[in-house]
Amino acid sequence: MLNIVKRATMLDRGRKNLILIVFDFAAMALALWAAFTARLGNLYFPTDAVMLAAAFVSICAGIIALHQLAVYQLVLRYFDMRAVGRIFAAAAIAAATWVIMIFLIQAEITFAGVEIMVPRSVGIIYCVFAFLLMFLGRYVMSQLLELAWQGGTAKGRREGRAVAIYGANTSGVSLSQSIRGRGDVNLVAFIEDDPKLHGQLITGVPIYAPAALADLVRTMEIEEVLLAMPRATRTQRLAAISRLTELNLQVRTIPAPEEILSGRYTISDLRPIDVGDLLSRSTVEPLSQLIGEAVAGRTILVTGAGGSIGSEICRQVLRARPRKLVLFDHSEFALYRIEQELLAALDEMPAIDRPLLAAQMGSMLNEPMVRRVIAMHGIDTIYHAAAYKHVPLLEGNEVIGVDNNVFGTWVLARAAYEAKLTRFTMISTDKAVRPKSVMGATKRVAELIVQAFAERGDCGTRFGIVRFGNVLDSSGSVVQRFREQIKAGGPVTVTHTDITRFFMSIPEATQLVLQASAMAEKGEVFVLDMGEPVKIADLARNMITLSGMTVRDEKNPIGDIAIEYVGLRPGEKLYEELFVGEDTQDTAHPGIQMARESSMTLAQLEGHLDALRRAVSALDSRAVRVKLSELIAPDGGTLEEAERAPAAPDNVVRLDTQTSGR
Repeated sequence: MLNIVKRATMLDRGRKNLILIVFDFAAMALALWAAFTARLGNLYFPTDAVMLAAAFVSICAGIIALHQLAVYQLVLRYFDMRAVGRIFAAAAIAAATWVIMIFLIQAEITFAGVEIMVPRSVGIIYCVFAFLLMFLGRYVMSQLLELAWQGGTAKGRREGRAVAIYGANTSGVSLSQSIRGRGDVNLVAFIEDDPKLHGQLITGVPIYAPAALADLVRTMEIEEVLLAMPRATRTQRLAAISRLTELNLQVRTIPAPEEILSGRYTISDLRPIDVGDLLSRSTVEPLSQLIGEAVAGRTILVTGAGGSIGSEICRQVLRARPRKLVLFDHSEFALYRIEQELLAALDEMPAIDRPLLAAQMGSMLNEPMVRRVIAMHGIDTIYHAAAYKHVPLLEGNEVIGVDNNVFGTWVLARAAYEAKLTRFTMISTDKAVRPKSVMGATKRVAELIVQAFAERGDCGTRFGIVRFGNVLDSSGSVVQRFREQIKAGGPVTVTHTDITRFFMSIPEATQLVLQASAMAEKGEVFVLDMGEPVKIADLARNMITLSGMTVRDEKNPIGDIAIEYVGLRPGEKLYEELFVGEDTQDTAHPGIQMARESSMTLAQLEGHLDALRRAVSALDSRAVRVKLSELIAPDGGTLEEAERAPAAPDNVVRLDTQTSGR
């Protein structure tokens, strides 16, 4: 029997539908006969030609309704309760057709030798019986198909690895349906935080409280938990992940809503838990109208286009349908890589919506080239993402850090101002708030430059600044370093037990940039709601645990990987801040705040920059630090004296090069 069922699944779609049509025809004919019999209380077989014609027409109407309602397009093997409404509607249409025909012609039947009108209640009974037969028939077929593919016995179901789904919700049910027919997976339990659902069943699978997990792992030999909590807050997800990792279970999760909407994943796709799931904040949803206002139909230039932030800005801009996107970067390889990626993305777009794309290699310190690029491409908006960002590295390379981060921004901002562009948005960092490092100081001075041009306000360019904390998996990030250290077997190095940082994902950071640029007017500083800061030590522990290993410490001396505390690096702070002052304002986006912070006029700033430029030209690191300290002092910033390495021999040349991306 099951072999016949399995062979039937090999038929083409047309033959499968023909089988279902024959079944539905027979089911509705049987339902009509059963309706008469039930109503009259005795077996009744209509023989009148008019009655038979009405029955045939009503059944045909039901078949057509099933087709129009796409019931024949449903995959029978994954048949579920979502088909109930469609099948009932088709049964109702068939019954209504029959009733209309019978009563229009005032049909009569002969029963027990007496001519009587057809009972009106037959139509209602016909509808109910037809629905039950068609629905239950499909349900039985789906169970037979599942048994056929699982070997025909309950034992076949137990051969797969035992898994549980954390989340008795719509996403969890959809996930259970997608894995139900897989022979290598045996769904044994749902785990749910809501106590009202405990003890209930979903598709025959019981729902348990999280507290029962340890017993379930032991008694049911659960090997993996699938996390189905796409709309849970970050705190709820973190609590669930913590429970699961403590039990040394393999954990995978379904994508978040924004990942599904982007087209990269579907609800049934599963991915491993990554570090982004551990952040103690919920994603701030973007306002698409703000992104559209900033990008749609415009010609956009992105500096540092090959870097972590710059490349993601390019991806997001491309999706928002600009007129033209110009990629600007000093690194040949980085520029080539992002250009090839975006060209592939353009091939997937309809030709009518496809933006123009240009790759421009060059340094933002080359002012004539920058002006030429702006004029040649008719640039409307600049997103300035190019910068040196590595804090300890810039502590020993102050001159090149200032030259790139400060004077590169000066060249771009002045070119945008004089060309009267629509928008200029600079990507900054929380390290620019009361900076202690050269990197933070250069970014704060770059902010002052943007604010100074914004204050002039006589060209119409809308200048804005966007600050955010650490970006997950950006080049040189702590996450990348931890991942490499774990892969090498440890130890994982953390600078201080109490050091904290704000974190956000690269896509979320770039969406902030695009939205803030639409709201910018006169050099405002925009900051996303970053939630609570994350302890780096906790991040290290969680990353080790997610890698399937244990932390080696005093409590667990036989653990896999140790965490070592190596002390704060030059220029590093224990914690970061997002605003210099407390005076912040709400914006059109509920998750974005804005501040107008202290600034200088362009005339005041130019004197400082001239002195800084002379120090850079003279390669005078000490003078560079002194001038940076003067510029950041009003905001409470302080630079410490650098510890100098021994001078290089005369035959050794130190090369300072420009990087790309923030």
